Amino acid sequence: AGGRLALTDPSMAGGRALLVAGVALTTLACANALHAPSAALRGPATVPQQQGMGSAGSLLKRTSVAQPAMQLRGGEGAAWYSSFWNETVELGVLFGLWYWGNVYYNIYNKKALNLLGGAKGGMVWTIACSQLLVGVCWVVPLWLLGIRKAPQMTTDNWKQIAPVGLFSAGAHGGSVIALGAGAVSFGQILKACEPAFSAVNEAVFLGQVQAWQVYMTLIPIIGGVALASLKELSFSWLAVISAMLANESAALKAVVGKTVMKESWAKALGAANQYGVVNIWSVVFTLPLVLALELPKLQESYNKALRTGAKENDIMMNVFLSGFAFYLYNEVSFMALAKVSPITHSVANTLKRVVIIVVSCIVFKTEMTAESKIGSAVAIAGTLLYSLAKQKYGAAAH
Repeated sequence: AGGRLALTDPSMAGGRALLVAGVALTTLACANALHAPSAALRGPATVPQQQGMGSAGSLLKRTSVAQPAMQLRGGEGAAWYSSFWNETVELGVLFGLWYWGNVYYNIYNKKALNLLGGAKGGMVWTIACSQLLVGVCWVVPLWLLGIRKAPQMTTDNWKQIAPVGLFSAGAHGGSVIALGAGAVSFGQILKACEPAFSAVNEAVFLGQVQAWQVYMTLIPIIGGVALASLKELSFSWLAVISAMLANESAALKAVVGKTVMKESWAKALGAANQYGVVNIWSVVFTLPLVLALELPKLQESYNKALRTGAKENDIMMNVFLSGFAFYLYNEVSFMALAKVSPITHSVANTLKRVVIIVVSCIVFKTEMTAESKIGSAVAIAGTLLYSLAKQKYGAAAH
């Protein structure tokens, strides 16, 4: 009971905020010092990534041990680190923060939406833009103060990566609307359809036609989502449409990103700075929607929320913490993906969705029908099968 209160009671705001900020600041500071923006601090890869799933070690991208596992920015080998900090520990920290940040983002985001009237409260794009802006206010000072090496990019580089930011903004905005229109658990179920959108977009825009075994795994995904939606207590067509738009945006982001992120200048940025730059563009593309759709009645919508009992401090806290958690989990997700194979990342992402559904149902006391439980289990299992099949069979010979 005490654990639940700590998650749900706004009166615990001060302690939670300190906890979130303290852990995140400490971890990101360590990650920044120990994880260079480029691969320069690590020795060249000497053991190629193994194919298949013969052993757990084959799922990790192993690097040379010619240098210490981690190295301080000053250039001296951190010998005292090697006794307790290595590649395995670092991965554990990254995956732990990824899950932790994702769960807390969904909690704080839903609370912020509830306080401001949900998807129809007139401030959904303002919330989405504010969350992205928190990330900008976090990473830019790191660059300016020299805590993290600033990205070295030309004007053309910024233009090249802009489409990734555009679709990232669409994915975030669509997700926020979907989560505001229905339960967090329902939103996560709908987002499980993303592999179907990825398969179609890869075929249309990249000409990558997958083996038939890969496409067969889309059946349980689509079927599971359909079953879960049949008697979903929080069903909303706005949630469905917004989640599908978010899935399409995420798929397009992946398609565009595959080309851009192969560029030498993009690789030199490193995972953390790649996301920082994409996040800046996301703010740029989200802001016009705020100005056009919500600014004219923004004050009216905000006053309405206050009249319904929302407290200003609670609104600000939940918007800020949701933005901070959003940036944190996305950045460490980028960093984790850079260190493990795609299949490992996919499995972890599947399990993460299960964790979010379970935690959100506990925190918000969301009831799920039998159909919703079975459908969500089938859909999530389908996403895992899709990742496994895609890794094993790859693209068909077309």
